[in-house]
Amino acid sequence: MGSSIAEVDGREVDMGREPVWYISNLYVPIRFLASALDGEVANRDTKTGKVTVTGLNNYKDTFNDSMMGYSYMIRSAKGDLEITNAYTGQKHSIPLGIKDINVNTHDLTFNFKRSPKNLLILSIEYTNRKTGDYDLYALVFKNQGLIRKSIAHGLMEPHEILKSDGTIQLIDDKNIRIIDDGSGNVLNVMSR
Repeated sequence: MGSSIAEVDGREVDMGREPVWYISNLYVPIRFLASALDGEVANRDTKTGKVTVTGLNNYKDTFNDSMMGYSYMIRSAKGDLEITNAYTGQKHSIPLGIKDINVNTHDLTFNFKRSPKNLLILSIEYTNRKTGDYDLYALVFKNQGLIRKSIAHGLMEPHEILKSDGTIQLIDDKNIRIIDDGSGNVLNVMSR
């Protein structure tokens, strides 16, 4: 209260005007609210006072985390990883194919690691709470660009991606790829 600045996904955003507290309700500017929900004000009828907002996202079953100025989000409706630069607002999406995420039966966790030669490794585990099996989505980034991706379904044992010998081990449904730290080149491919 008392400020037109709000915090959205960890960054400050100007709402255009201060919110108003009136009879136990908080009112915020409609353009700000629509924008925060990925929508926009499409029309405002000055005679009736009716405002039409389009493109709203309900954020049902949404998972997110952040690392070094980027926010990472997965929405169950899309199943893709959305990456947003917190400073520029630039977004891009990486298809993962995770569909119908169910927060009532599954956990979805993000794990970030830096390799010794400064590659960013993001592992996403989608775990069935009842059975304990999980799907592992592993992404390797170099200079903010995706260089490797792997997806393995139905894992039961823990899988360490960053190995003690300095290599990166990516697993999918058929193969295990050994990746060189730094370059991201594939050193070896083995059947699973």
